Amino acid sequence: MLTIVGGLIKIPVPAFPTVFFTFQTVFVIMSGLVLGPKDGLFSQLAYMLIGLIGLPVFTQGGGIYYIFQPSFGYIIGFLAGAFLSGFLKSRFKTLSVLKLFFCAFFALASIYIIGMTYQFFIVWLFLENSVLAAFTTLSTLPFMFIIDAVMLYVICLLYPRINTLIGPSDPPVEKRKKPQNASTVNIEKPDQNKGL
Repeated sequence: MLTIVGGLIKIPVPAFPTVFFTFQTVFVIMSGLVLGPKDGLFSQLAYMLIGLIGLPVFTQGGGIYYIFQPSFGYIIGFLAGAFLSGFLKSRFKTLSVLKLFFCAFFALASIYIIGMTYQFFIVWLFLENSVLAAFTTLSTLPFMFIIDAVMLYVICLLYPRINTLIGPSDPPVEKRKKPQNASTVNIEKPDQNKGL
């Protein structure tokens, strides 16, 4: 739901009117950090499938033909980003702001790499623009990447508070019962009256 809400906040990219900057990437990466790699991946897969069957949850609507939109590559990247952020986080035994930002940063990079590659080929091959025009559409993306990275760092600073409100995504550690020492074991004393 937060991925859908993040997509409703649309800021157009001047170089390419059909591509919008949204707050989705922040929510996508948070889904991996909070839900874990598998559930984070499934949440974004559900988002993508809901949009492809026709519900207008994407930034410009929905439907199967949305795969020909240059921005659809970023939706594919959401799957990798959610999984990667959760997977990298699960590799750490202890967490800190820098470790969380490390996870978020590489997840963000995966989203942009997949999205930019998809966008380039759609503009070049499907929309039949020149290679130069395809590269031009990517010109503002480094600036958008920096904005996303800054927003993610702020989220990483707030993560302990968010995790407290939502509840930890990792399963609770079961406490092992301490074995009773010989000195604390209750030994039943024989009943002296039994022989009587």
